[in-house]
Amino acid sequence: MINSPASSPGGRPTGFTLKILFLIQSHKDPDQLFRLVRILRKGCPNSSVLVSHDENAPLLPPTLFSKDPNVHVVTGRGGRGDFLIIDGYLKALNWLQRNHVDYDWLINLSGSDYPVSSLFRLQVELRDAVHDGFLHHFDAVRPNLTEMAPMSWPARYGYDRYYYQYRKLKANLSKLERILLAAPRLFTDRYVKTVRINTAFGLMIGIESKVTPFTENFRCYAGSYWHSIRRRCAEYLISFANERPDVVAYFRKVLVPDESFIQTVLVNNSSFRFVNENRRYCDMTQSRHGHPKILTDHDVQAILGKDYFFARKLERQSGERVFDSLDEVACS
Repeated sequence: MINSPASSPGGRPTGFTLKILFLIQSHKDPDQLFRLVRILRKGCPNSSVLVSHDENAPLLPPTLFSKDPNVHVVTGRGGRGDFLIIDGYLKALNWLQRNHVDYDWLINLSGSDYPVSSLFRLQVELRDAVHDGFLHHFDAVRPNLTEMAPMSWPARYGYDRYYYQYRKLKANLSKLERILLAAPRLFTDRYVKTVRINTAFGLMIGIESKVTPFTENFRCYAGSYWHSIRRRCAEYLISFANERPDVVAYFRKVLVPDESFIQTVLVNNSSFRFVNENRRYCDMTQSRHGHPKILTDHDVQAILGKDYFFARKLERQSGERVFDSLDEVACS
């Protein structure tokens, strides 16, 4: 049971027994990562942070977080379009379990996320929550447009992603190669049901799977990768991955498993209840291959006071003024 904190004369709790674990999957910019961790620890002093830094990225300075014993760094995997980011996520969850890190809620972030509302109010909301998490989810092959929002998938998009097994033939494609592959890709989409060509994350060829793990009792769900879940959900993900290597192996060969694996595992467990939103903001207009717009001061000012916990994508070019104003909001 989570105990209510004592209140100050002004009515604001003086401390929380609620423990949040911020899991940050990063791959660049140690200075911005340090700033993100610092504001999370300042706004949630009872929290812990686990940074899973991409093993293929430049190493983080060994003393970056040395002054804070509640910040831990491990290496992980990163990437888009394949299972690598899930590998890094599961490796981090296993590390937490092996090292007996105590937490009540897990919030996953990228190094380009930043809080856009009061971290104090975030703790209050999680403390008082009657559900198991904020997890955006919808049926991948029979999507409800309301549940899918803000995502918007064309017809068959979920089926083409998760009912085919893909092999990556080339990691990166030039603009000319994409142009040359456009005609055969469109031809197979329209006339060859058993084959798919995808060029969003390199050259990937998919063959329709004759056997999938999906049934009426284990439906294929999809949604945003970013979420906030209770510890028991995170630990269930570990046990499921260990007990169902067949499902993990299947998802290793689908397209963009990070937008389906976690939802499929958790939502099919009827003991969990989720709010179907993740309280994250990103601007995907004019997006190519899943990369959100880098937010500016104008964007940030427009979303402050809205119902978001975090926003992305914020980078150095967003400007110091943006980060300074968000620091004030986070600690309000």
